[in-house]
Amino acid sequence: MLDLKLDIDSVPLAREISDIQGKQIPFALMLAQTRLATNRVKPGMLKVMAQRLDRPTPTTMKSLFAQAATKSRGAKVWFKDQWTTGIPADAYLQQAVQGGPRPHKRFEKSLIAQGLMKAGQYAIPNPGLLNQYGNVSRGVMTRILSGLGAAEGGRGYQSNATGSKRSQRKGNADRYFVGTVDGEAGVWERKASAFGEGVKPAFIYTEGAPNYRVIFPFFKIAENIVQAHHSAELATALRDALRTAR
Repeated sequence: MLDLKLDIDSVPLAREISDIQGKQIPFALMLAQTRLATNRVKPGMLKVMAQRLDRPTPTTMKSLFAQAATKSRGAKVWFKDQWTTGIPADAYLQQAVQGGPRPHKRFEKSLIAQGLMKAGQYAIPNPGLLNQYGNVSRGVMTRILSGLGAAEGGRGYQSNATGSKRSQRKGNADRYFVGTVDGEAGVWERKASAFGEGVKPAFIYTEGAPNYRVIFPFFKIAENIVQAHHSAELATALRDALRTAR
């Protein structure tokens, strides 16, 4: 989260406003901070996100928020840190912002909890499973976990494959299995073809966490935008504050 806070001594313009009524200065500061956050930092961030992130989803692009300044706090720009369902952008963008090793995803935690993957392993998806945004959809992951008996049910809902006729029609329990094929450990999918039955990898297990480089230095980008525009925004805000003063 970027907490954007200006004070009147932080810009050279302070020397030129010594005769301004003091009561207008706090209002001008709030106005400048709000405009910096909503009109400068947020649009600038979105532009960089579109350029640097790998096929960001519409949800990711809509997850950036700007909050107006008040008398008690500065303006803020941040990624939404909670969803009704799914993983919030604040969590899954951390590798892009900070770099470093990736923590286990929910899918991997489910496999580990059921003893289907070691705690030190990570599951790398087959490129054929990826959607247009470069991700494995939640539906596909749920289907695989259901077939493996590792799906998490909530509020009494059971999503694992069972022996029921409905579950057997889906065939997920027979479709997916965990094992080692040709020396590769992972989650495998049974596939039928004109040449008989075969298997293909859904996820391959690797030892050790994937490492990511910083591709979206959130705070540095925001700092550069603020430095480039804060004097102009404060000057405009002061003029507006004087014009509307009673």
